[in-house]
Amino acid sequence: MLDLVLDRRNFLKVGGIGGGLSLMPFSDDIFAQEETANDKSVVWLWLAGGPTQFETFHAPLDIVPDPYRPVTGIVRHNNGLAFGGLFTELIQRGEHLTAVNSFSHGDSSHRQATHWMMTGHRNPKRENTASSEYPGHGAIASAVFGSNHPVTGMPAYVKQGNIEGEQPAFLGGAHKPFDPSNKDNLTPRIDISRFRDRKNLLRALDQLSKVPSPQAQSFTDIGNQAYDVILGNAKDAFNLDKESDAVREKYGKKGIGEQLLLARRLAQFGTKFITVNYGGWDMHSDVKKGLDKKVPPLDKAISAFIDDIYESGLSEKILLVVTGEFGRTKLNKKAGRDHWPSIIPMLLSGGRYDHGRVIGSADKAYSPIENKVGPIDVTATLFDHFGIPIETQWVDQGGRPRYLLEGNGKVIL
Repeated sequence: MLDLVLDRRNFLKVGGIGGGLSLMPFSDDIFAQEETANDKSVVWLWLAGGPTQFETFHAPLDIVPDPYRPVTGIVRHNNGLAFGGLFTELIQRGEHLTAVNSFSHGDSSHRQATHWMMTGHRNPKRENTASSEYPGHGAIASAVFGSNHPVTGMPAYVKQGNIEGEQPAFLGGAHKPFDPSNKDNLTPRIDISRFRDRKNLLRALDQLSKVPSPQAQSFTDIGNQAYDVILGNAKDAFNLDKESDAVREKYGKKGIGEQLLLARRLAQFGTKFITVNYGGWDMHSDVKKGLDKKVPPLDKAISAFIDDIYESGLSEKILLVVTGEFGRTKLNKKAGRDHWPSIIPMLLSGGRYDHGRVIGSADKAYSPIENKVGPIDVTATLFDHFGIPIETQWVDQGGRPRYLLEGNGKVIL
């Protein structure tokens, strides 16, 4: 049976259930107690630039020549995981981690490869066109589950940093990622009662002048999303001051630490898909110097995130995906590593899946030789985690039904 999604809006809007909710104090306890039909979330940690597999999550198990040997050494777990030597904390959480050692797609263009990874579909024209063509994973989650949590007002899709391929394409502008980078935008500059009155006035005017246009509807939906975030006090979910100093210190009080801590909070309080962009991995020269700077804060932050979700009971609800657009070659003459799209490092944790294992394998030149998987399989895995039927369709802005998962993907986990 086909699931045909004609229009999934939140019938119960935060701003429309009376003034009581907007006056309620925001607290972690209130949000933690809310029950929803689907409480699954994804945190997508994007290592922009193309992370080296050698020194991250796919270190070689055998003795290999110098150009292939990790410049940071190797740390191992007894379950077969082998990471670059700077991941000293993360490797200790190996029972909660899965490394995919056979992930591949073959596109060495930063823009095209990123679009492929973020959407599950290749667009070979993306290097030279503004057309995204396919919606990003987060936009699909927003479309299926609604752009806001129906009780808390939390946006379904939140981004931290821009990533190619994150746009909604044919799903419509209402499913663009919410950008919290300007925190002033989360707080109204007028009295809440006047703010609500203005919203009600706009709603009344909309009823008098209906415009049968997808573009006009997108503007209305985006406006409703913004109102819901502000009037529902969901803005407080973005406030890291509500976390203890001990927790913030464990993650790291700036950079990737704060980004992952915020991602955990948003997922805990109802956001479906959160992207975290931790760039700077395009290391064509002196890869060791770059890794010495990038890895330690990442190792600390991911380790804290893993501890957090497993100790708090959130691990089955939250799936963590750590990856980038492609991997890297053996060392070049500048002691760096160039683009290598035959292997993309990927690390997974959480969800209702078994971890503490390695999926697939590659040869010494880093090409898959067992259980090869690709971007469409990542999409299938996300659908499986969210419980979205793979037959689900969406009517695009031209009135044509489109499958949200176009192609034959298999669940990686």
